[in-house]
Amino acid sequence: MLPLRKGQHFQRRKETKPRGIKKDSGKDLFRQRFGKDITEFAAFKRATEANSAKTRGNSSQVLPRFFLFLDEDPDTVIANRQSDITGKDPLNAERYERKTKAYIKLLAAQNKNVTATLSRIHGFFTNNSHRFSLDMRGFKYPKARKRRKYSPSNEDVRLLNSFADSAKEHFILAVGYQNGALPVDVAGLRVGDYPTEPWTYFEKSRSKTGEVWCGVSTPDACGYLKAYLLQRNGKIGEPLFLGYGGRSLESESVSELLRGLIEKAKLDSIPGFMPKCLRDGFEDVLIDARTYHKVKEALMGHTSGISHDYGSDDKREKRIIKAMQQAYPLLCLSDARLESASRGVFSESEVEKLKLLLARADRYDKIADMLERGELLHVRDPELAKRLKESGVL
Repeated sequence: MLPLRKGQHFQRRKETKPRGIKKDSGKDLFRQRFGKDITEFAAFKRATEANSAKTRGNSSQVLPRFFLFLDEDPDTVIANRQSDITGKDPLNAERYERKTKAYIKLLAAQNKNVTATLSRIHGFFTNNSHRFSLDMRGFKYPKARKRRKYSPSNEDVRLLNSFADSAKEHFILAVGYQNGALPVDVAGLRVGDYPTEPWTYFEKSRSKTGEVWCGVSTPDACGYLKAYLLQRNGKIGEPLFLGYGGRSLESESVSELLRGLIEKAKLDSIPGFMPKCLRDGFEDVLIDARTYHKVKEALMGHTSGISHDYGSDDKREKRIIKAMQQAYPLLCLSDARLESASRGVFSESEVEKLKLLLARADRYDKIADMLERGELLHVRDPELAKRLKESGVL
């Protein structure tokens, strides 16, 4: 150790957590309880060595709280599981099934994601050894939705768009609302995946389900993407969005960005309004536009039998593009782009009819609001209505 200079004081270095671990998170509490990170245990390494990096990262976030609930580290759990199975007491053989059921019921009572957690717990035991797999057959847990889902309107998304500060934020919001992309889908985009010209058909495998996402580029998203690519200046095949240190942006960062826009717009007070709700808004617009159900499923990236309805890919793609063009007036985030896009898609008479329909819908909404507040009274009897008018009540 070097000697201290005159006037210099010794300062003890502060202990810091490993990078990426938030304070009081499951990983942080696990590290405090068991002395090291969950990824350093041999049982966890065996369980996740064949998984993808994304699945391994998800397991390292989900499983720590399970082991805290058990009050046992991963290596101890596997050692105890082995002794329970080889022992003669049948009650001990089902010990971890009982504890897992209790933990899952606790999560269900807290309205947590039970299915994904149960899948990670199954994987931990099974990947260590098939003999250690849990027998959860016949296990029932509450699956009813306890939190209301919210589908944002076009006005809500336009308000969010007005608070976006960069082309990157504008594009992420647009592709989430106008193409139904979840944060995990947006994080997986690479340069060249999304076309830069509007009304271009493209296909991509969804990172969450592996199903084919049949998308159509929109004027809004293309305009924002072009502006972003001027700043990004990336090569084809590189991650479209980069985080700190030049690494690919993670889905949690995309969700945090959208959550920040929701808070800026002061829409966070709406129950159930989360970043993934943009996808629900997109699906509702497709339903309002009376999109053919197989086309809707294809645009949403769900399993769709639309390929059996057409003899060639050209007809199928044209049908999907036409459906998006018809739904675009309800999705558009810019009146200027709506006007320019309508000239190429609709005739002048159709545009006027569309404006009348939208105005009529607004009028019906206002009448419904007045009825709900008690400001509007509907009287079916014409004679009663006449007497009420004469008396000045109506």
